[in-house]
Amino acid sequence: MGVGGTNANEIGELSFLRSLIISNNNFLGSIPDEIGNLSQLREIEMQDNELNGPIPTSFGFLENLQKINLSHNRLYGEVPNRIFNLSFFMAIDLKNNSLSGSLPTNICNNLPNMERLRISCDHISGNIPPSLGTCRELQLLSLAYNNFSGSIPMEIGNLSKLQSLYLEGNNLI
Repeated sequence: MGVGGTNANEIGELSFLRSLIISNNNFLGSIPDEIGNLSQLREIEMQDNELNGPIPTSFGFLENLQKINLSHNRLYGEVPNRIFNLSFFMAIDLKNNSLSGSLPTNICNNLPNMERLRISCDHISGNIPPSLGTCRELQLLSLAYNNFSGSIPMEIGNLSKLQSLYLEGNNLI
């Protein structure tokens, strides 16, 4: 819709908000930490904006969050490990930012419902965690165009529901 501006910190006062969808606009600036106060939030869609800065660590407190899409922005820094402990997550899409760091070794230990994990076209490095093989509901896994190294974990072969796997553009052997 071409809506622009910044995200106001007061958004954290909308205590009954279940969906925050501001995608495909011209929002600028950082994502307010106060969004972490929205305990009823089920989905966050902020893709295709001009957002920058880190992903707020407060997102790790959104225990009911099922879906997050922050793709196609200018976010940087590490992905907060705490968000990989949100057991209701079904979809994480962080592609096309400038995110760095590595994925936690126990990434899927608390994600029994994860269907789509897309962290591609970023700057994530390290090894691909073998624990991805425990995300039994995973249908799409995209870690393409990052800086992953090492070998592709054999445990990915345990993902019987996997339909799409994208790992190109890394330093894998």
